[in-house]
Amino acid sequence: MAAFTRRTGIYLAALLGAMIVLMLASGVSWGQPHKKGSRRTERTADAAAGAPHAAGELIVNFKPAVSTRRAGTLESSYGVRVEKDLPELNAVVISAPKMGGRIGSEARERALARLKQDLQRNPLVESVDYNYLRKPSFIPNDPRFGQQYGLKKPGFPRAWNHALGHGVRIGVVDSGIDASHPDLRSKIAARKNFTFFGGPSDTTDQIGHGTHVAGIAAAATDNARGVAGGCPDCKLLVAKSVGRFGGYDSDISQGIVWSANHGAKVINLSLGGPRSSTTLHRAVRYASRKGALVVAAAGNDGTNRRNYPAAYPEALAVAATNSADRRASFSSYGRWVDVAAPGVDILSTYPGGYRKLTGTSMASPEVAGLAGLLAGEGLTETQIRSRILHTAKDLGPAGRDPRYGAGRINAAAATK
Repeated sequence: MAAFTRRTGIYLAALLGAMIVLMLASGVSWGQPHKKGSRRTERTADAAAGAPHAAGELIVNFKPAVSTRRAGTLESSYGVRVEKDLPELNAVVISAPKMGGRIGSEARERALARLKQDLQRNPLVESVDYNYLRKPSFIPNDPRFGQQYGLKKPGFPRAWNHALGHGVRIGVVDSGIDASHPDLRSKIAARKNFTFFGGPSDTTDQIGHGTHVAGIAAAATDNARGVAGGCPDCKLLVAKSVGRFGGYDSDISQGIVWSANHGAKVINLSLGGPRSSTTLHRAVRYASRKGALVVAAAGNDGTNRRNYPAAYPEALAVAATNSADRRASFSSYGRWVDVAAPGVDILSTYPGGYRKLTGTSMASPEVAGLAGLLAGEGLTETQIRSRILHTAKDLGPAGRDPRYGAGRINAAAATK
């Protein structure tokens, strides 16, 4: 009996050692659940995801009649953990604690894909998304001061004779803001951080993108300093949803919902990615139904590949033009593009000063600023969209086309 026990012990030890070697080789760390709130960005090898996403996370979208309170059944049935509740979108972000390990693990991605398929078969679930990463749509350039042709070309100075956007709130879902900037500090109505880094009130802009976008849309104007903004009397709702490497759909969606719930008549999204997401689309629809015009950058791929959220029908997709009214070579295009605006060498606010940046990220807030002027005149979301499209300066082939949409915005004509 003692010999049998020793042999059994040796056999079990060898078997356990082999299992540990196999687990380490596959990159799976079953005994090490990942720390809540610690995310890793990766390029997945799984064709179903096809774009960077939060490692080990999925967004579960419930059917309309199912409350997110039922999420507890997922935890017990699938061994997952609910990381974030998105009640307005009837969705939750879940993580799989047993899917930690090395970034880029093919074994983990296959396991996550299987979990996604299992969840999609659940009768309570409408769809399951990867928690995709969206990148800011800008191309940095050397800082220098210059003329703001981005406001002059569309006739914003003439538009200000008719409209200033008094009392209108523009939601800027982006990387935060330099709240101490002299051209922005008086313009902030409310701000909140939706990323995992820092507290709810930490909207510090680590990359400068959100500060630049906010200044284009609504920098303090006629204050004898710095730059002007498209909508002089508009206020800013700052929803920090983007970090150094981009923003996840769950955080961006929360920023959109928060902006809509806090009275935004316009929401600017100078970010995007190639894959659609039920959660992100729900957020855009939510804002639209609340009466906000969602304006989004078309992207900087220079191809006709759709960029989301801009390609959603409820969003106004903005391409970029240069100072000669030509499409910027980097600007994405397609039948889904709605309108164009200046987006090359645009001078605006930047942490610690001012800088010129280039991208459809810069074109989008030009349109958001114009939308703010029109919202201040009492126009509805539908009326604002129609006015912007019908007064745009036709560029390229006659009529609407894939590169300019309806044409380059004309603020002077739109506000008459």
